[in-house]
Amino acid sequence: MADRLLVKFDGLSNPIALVESSEVYACFPKVFHEWRFVETATADSDPVLTVRRDLQGYRIEADWLQPPLVRVDHVDALCGFIAELIRAFINDNTRLLCLHGAAAEIGGQLVIFPNRYRAGKSVLSACLAAAGVRLFADDVLPIVDKNGHGMAPGIAPRLRVPLPENLSARTREFFDLRTVVRGERYFYLDLASAELAPHGTTAPIGAFVLLERTQDASPELLPAGESDILKQVIWQNFAREVDALEILHRLRDIVSRASCYRLRYSSADDAAAFLKANFKNWAGSAPTATEHEPKAPFPSGRARTVHNPLAGCYQRNPVITEALVDGESFLADAEGASIHHLNPVGSAIWQALAKPLTAGQIVGLLHAAFPEADLKQIEQDVGALLDKLTARGLVLYGDDND
Repeated sequence: MADRLLVKFDGLSNPIALVESSEVYACFPKVFHEWRFVETATADSDPVLTVRRDLQGYRIEADWLQPPLVRVDHVDALCGFIAELIRAFINDNTRLLCLHGAAAEIGGQLVIFPNRYRAGKSVLSACLAAAGVRLFADDVLPIVDKNGHGMAPGIAPRLRVPLPENLSARTREFFDLRTVVRGERYFYLDLASAELAPHGTTAPIGAFVLLERTQDASPELLPAGESDILKQVIWQNFAREVDALEILHRLRDIVSRASCYRLRYSSADDAAAFLKANFKNWAGSAPTATEHEPKAPFPSGRARTVHNPLAGCYQRNPVITEALVDGESFLADAEGASIHHLNPVGSAIWQALAKPLTAGQIVGLLHAAFPEADLKQIEQDVGALLDKLTARGLVLYGDDND
C-alpha cells in the first residue's frame, strides 16, 4: 500500500494528502511559521489538494488544476504546493481578498510591494528581514477586512538562485545562516517571530510601493498615482466569490487611504536600509489609513433598464459601474465577474458616451482635442476601442436592424 498521509491546516475545511511524498512533508515544520497543521488518520471530506510522487516526479493535484502540476525536485514541489495551498485557503475563506505582493511592517503599518513576478520583491523582503524589519509576506498577502488590514500567511520567505551580484557579504551570510530548505532553484529562510509575523497576525496597510530596479541608482522614493497602484493591485488580486464591484470598491478605498510611491533603486541592501529609515516614524508625517476619509460607495447601476441607443450610435451600458481615478476609468461589469481599465483617452471616450454618439462624432471630438494627431490613426484607434468595449458589453451599439 502506498504511503499516504492526511494533514489538516487551520482555516481549511478539507485535508491535504501526501502520497509517497515524505520529503515534501518533512519541510512543513521549517516553512510554515505558526500556521498550525496536524496529521489525521481519517477525514470527513476528500482532500482539497494532493501531492503524489510517481515515476515523473511529484504531481500536485486539485480540482482547479487541469492537468496536474508536475515537479521533479521536492523543493520545487514544495513551492508549487504552497502556491496551491494559498489558493485553497482563499477558496475556503471566500470573503478574503488576496494580493500577489510582498509586505513588511514598519512603524506599525504595512508597506506593500504589489509588483509582478520577478520584480525583486522577494530579495528586497529578505533584505528587510536581514535589516531587522518584520516581514508579513514575500509573495501573497490576504486582506481580511474592508478597513484594509493585511494578514500574515505565516510562510517562510523563498529566494531564487542565483542571488543578485550586488548583495553585501553581510546579507549573504545572513541568508546562509538562515537557510533551512534548499533545492536547485529555490531556498527558504528560517526567521523568528520578530522577523516574520506568525500566521493570522494582522496590521493596517499604510503604503504601496512599486519597485523600479535601475542600474547604479541610489534609492529614491517618488510619488505614484492612485491609478497606477490600483491597476497593479487589481491585476494582482485573486478572490473566489467576491463580486467585481465589491473588489473595485474595497481596493479603491484601501489604495485611497494609503500613501503611494515608486521606489527606484539598484541594490536591495541599500533599498532595505532606505525604506527602514524613511518609514520607521512615518505615523506622524506620512498619510496613513487613519488620516483619510473613506470615499463614497459607488452608485450601483445594475437595477437600471437597458435601452439600445439610436441606430448607428454607441452609448455606455447603464448597468456598468465606474470608478474614475486620476483621470482613468475602472469599470465593473454587470455580471460582477471582471474589472476593466481604460487609459485617459479611453476614459474620455467613455465619458462622452454618456449620450449616444456615432463613431464619426467620437473621431471628430478627439481630432478637435488633438489637431496635430493623424486623422486616419484616430479613426483606427477609435474603431478598435469601440469594438473592444462593445464585445465586452461595456458599450451598447444601436444596430440599423434593431
